[in-house]
Amino acid sequence: MASATSSMRSVRVCSAQTVRKISNVTKQLSARNSMAGASVRSAVFNVNSSRAVSARAVTSPSCSLATLVKTIEDKEMKEDLMDFRVGYEVKCNVTVTEGNKTRVQPFQGIIISMHKAGNRSTITVRKMVQGVGVERVFPIHSPLITFESVPGSGTPKVRRAKLYYLRELRGKQARLKRKF
Repeated sequence: MASATSSMRSVRVCSAQTVRKISNVTKQLSARNSMAGASVRSAVFNVNSSRAVSARAVTSPSCSLATLVKTIEDKEMKEDLMDFRVGYEVKCNVTVTEGNKTRVQPFQGIIISMHKAGNRSTITVRKMVQGVGVERVFPIHSPLITFESVPGSGTPKVRRAKLYYLRELRGKQARLKRKF
């Protein structure tokens, strides 16, 4: 088989029978994807030595499932969030439902890590309870959780993205330096 190149892309010259197979596969892909609500922008073909043609469709990004999920997630994100940084002291108020009663469960500690993933973003908060370290992971955009900054705690002086080293420190060593 000889190769012919154009200025746009490399085209492989093949037999008329292979061209018919490719056009049939393209029609099948278009029909299958139009039922799913996506339009076929292009198709990637693989022709092996036994004349079998396999293909996968490349759909347009405007109709993809990822954009659908992103639009739904954007509607559920909180707009009125405080400025979160690693090292800040924060009070997390979690609304807990037990039976038919609801109560607010506070958790106050230092943010030791942040995971930024859009609607699925989380923070890990650490506090000491009777000499034992307790960590909890909170989804930032959950409607059941509200966050408050602790007044008088100042701005932390940290140079790390994750403060996991605080797990090994005890007593006064586990405190962060503050800029007031």
